[in-house]
Amino acid sequence: MPIARPSTASPADLWDAALAAWPHAHLLQSHGWGAVQGATGWRVHRLRVDGGGRLLPVTALSAPVVPGAPPRLYVPRGPACAPGDVAAWASALDAVEELASRLGAVSVTVEPSATREEAAEIGRRLGPGWEPVETVQPATTAVVDLRGGEAAVLARMRSKGRYNVRLAERRGVTVEEVTDIPLAAARLARLCAATERRHGIVLPSAAHLRLVLAALPGATVVLATAEGEVAAGALVVPFAEEAVYLYGGSSSRHRERQPSALVQFAAMRVAASAGCSRYDLWGIPPTAGEDHPWHGLRQFKLNLGGVEREAAGAWRRRRRPVAAGALAGAESVRSTARRLRRRLPRGGEA
Repeated sequence: MPIARPSTASPADLWDAALAAWPHAHLLQSHGWGAVQGATGWRVHRLRVDGGGRLLPVTALSAPVVPGAPPRLYVPRGPACAPGDVAAWASALDAVEELASRLGAVSVTVEPSATREEAAEIGRRLGPGWEPVETVQPATTAVVDLRGGEAAVLARMRSKGRYNVRLAERRGVTVEEVTDIPLAAARLARLCAATERRHGIVLPSAAHLRLVLAALPGATVVLATAEGEVAAGALVVPFAEEAVYLYGGSSSRHRERQPSALVQFAAMRVAASAGCSRYDLWGIPPTAGEDHPWHGLRQFKLNLGGVEREAAGAWRRRRRPVAAGALAGAESVRSTARRLRRRLPRGGEA
């Protein structure tokens, strides 16, 4: 009889492997993303849910609205089961409610990884007592289809996107993947700082970028260089079928050479080599006329072949209405601050 050998996989690997088997698996439910959030002030709860005979991992985050107050509970881009999977949704919601009861949470918010077309089905899974609320993650994004190889990806770009990628190559822009974490974080942080100064937004520090690169398997920084100067960069993270462009930035120099376009094309190559079929450019304005401050960002991402995708949304259940009402003012202030700080540009052609 063969001897069963113990698994050498880490708890993080086992969690992510189980999660990736579900149809709506997302990076924000991964073990590594939980570690990132745990290091930035959230309390991380990893729930092992019985999803009909197989493990359904659910990451929930809790934090008080104000110090000393009861916490609120948030499930980012989860649970990973399909909206039509009645049994798995019921088990996931039961597990989240049990956790919320144990913590004395004032509210629970779920923000599934699903599209607007699936919102009605999710509403049926949730049932009465849940109300739509503002999303924490980008409500609208642009997703690039990576299937068919690089030629197919280029063919699906708008003509302007293809032109910019080829222009960067003709004008001597080069790209590289930087594997040294401190070096990659430092160089990308400088680009993020330059983008912050131009647009008055908040992008991550070198310390946060080091944390993300260390915590998320496969996280890669791609940098574009022109005439020996680092001109643009992106941090891309593959998970399951989809890679996410989390952060990026660009300098104010060499912009006429389109280094940001070539960086994004190189990031798509990283995603495809990791086995991903989609590349999420992570956030665009839902509409943006020419006078909108983010019109250029929207056009940049759509030119690269991104197809606009609207998220299903987020839902909240107030478990302790009196306490929730008392904290509503503080939560409103935090929401306003979050909108102001939201990293919508994420670099790109910023």
